Amino acid sequence: MRRAIIVGGGAVGLAVATEIADLVDELYVVEKEKRLGEHGSSRSSEVIHSGIYYKPGSQKAIQCIAGNAFLSEFCKSRSVPYSLCGKLIVAAKTDELPALDFLEERARQNGVFDVRLIDADEVKRMEPNVRCLAALHVPTSGVLDSAAYLHTLKIIAERKGVHLVCGTEVTAIKRRNEQFAVTTKVNGEMQEPILVDILVNAAGVYADKVAQMINPENNWKIQPIKGESMYFHPNREELQTGRHLYSAPLTYTLPDGSKGHTTGVHTTWKLDGRITVTPLYDTHPKDKEDYEITHSPREFLQEITGFFPHLKEEDLHPDQAGIQPKLSRGDFVIEPDKEYPDAYHCVGIDSPGLTASLAIGKYLRRMIEKDL
Repeated sequence: MRRAIIVGGGAVGLAVATEIADLVDELYVVEKEKRLGEHGSSRSSEVIHSGIYYKPGSQKAIQCIAGNAFLSEFCKSRSVPYSLCGKLIVAAKTDELPALDFLEERARQNGVFDVRLIDADEVKRMEPNVRCLAALHVPTSGVLDSAAYLHTLKIIAERKGVHLVCGTEVTAIKRRNEQFAVTTKVNGEMQEPILVDILVNAAGVYADKVAQMINPENNWKIQPIKGESMYFHPNREELQTGRHLYSAPLTYTLPDGSKGHTTGVHTTWKLDGRITVTPLYDTHPKDKEDYEITHSPREFLQEITGFFPHLKEEDLHPDQAGIQPKLSRGDFVIEPDKEYPDAYHCVGIDSPGLTASLAIGKYLRRMIEKDL
């Protein structure tokens, strides 16, 4: 009997589970929280990304672009609420215009060919409340109901016989002959180890810790980066918008001194009618589960008034905070363990991880099938 375990019950863990369930006799998904998707998957912007930001040939580019198509089809066929509302990436100042040229070329290199550079007059026709010199129109960007998506993945996994075990924290992983002995803790009590033949590490912000349990030589170090958001209701004509609005990309410094890149503060059109303003970053959160909102409405307002000038401080209300599991290398790690090839790592799955989740599941299935 071939048995497998996936550590982590977020979007990636569940997507992998739905893909590999038929490759094994028993499959377990273990999640330390009492509910699936409690952390990164339920604290994202819910944006369906197009894939234009990422280095050509990188895992982020490959998995995001494939995931965009997979996710749109999945939502359509499974009645998961979503919208391909599109987005504008705007240059409000002259020194931001080169970023649009760069992204237009990167979109072409990544095979996202429907991106257009448009002038201020066309922007005005599309979005009367936006002020800018030019913008990139990205029609394949969208938004989904992440809770409905996770629930649908859960139902599919259960129908395929996957055992979804919540409230179960993995505390140790040891190699025992040709298997892994996985020790867990439930309600503070240690459980007898379960022996598995295949192990998938999809533990989000704790994926570096799980990787070292599997093989102490793994030296990935996740940098937890907190992103905070606020929201407003488009209850005045000058606040209404029908798509996502992004500023030019920004660069920031991680605690280890390496550089990170962000899409910049943006407004996200939500399915419930709200519009969020996100993210403002805290590169030194208290821990990997620090969800306190520390930025003020004024700080959010300062970031977007250059291109969305009618928003007022009193319009903004606290929304949520989430933690992204950043790696200094800046790309997803999706690969077998160097010492134990029947263990597979998904490390540093930050944005666009939600968009890429189905693609990552299919990618890991092919990897595992090849190794069986």
